[in-house]
Amino acid sequence: MAGVVLAHMTTGFGSYILPSEDGFRTVLAVGAGAALLGFLVAAFVPRQRGAAALGEPVTAEAGMGAGSGMGAGAGAEEPAVLGAEEKQA
Repeated sequence: MAGVVLAHMTTGFGSYILPSEDGFRTVLAVGAGAALLGFLVAAFVPRQRGAAALGEPVTAEAGMGAGSGMGAGAGAEEPAVLGAEEKQA
């Protein structure tokens, strides 16, 4: 689209034909308008809401699934460390 606008809005410079300054301004204005329109459309697209936003209770197990990235031993109890008193016995 920008090429069509620049090709039609030209000015002569000696024996050369170049895009005019108004052509570049028009292309920039059309681009800015398209960006603004895209922003407005994206602002009104509904987003997906999680369980907490819907008022449902979230349990501790909800975030501990296989795909949570917590590793194989996530949530397991740590082995007990023997203290000085227990080592002497």
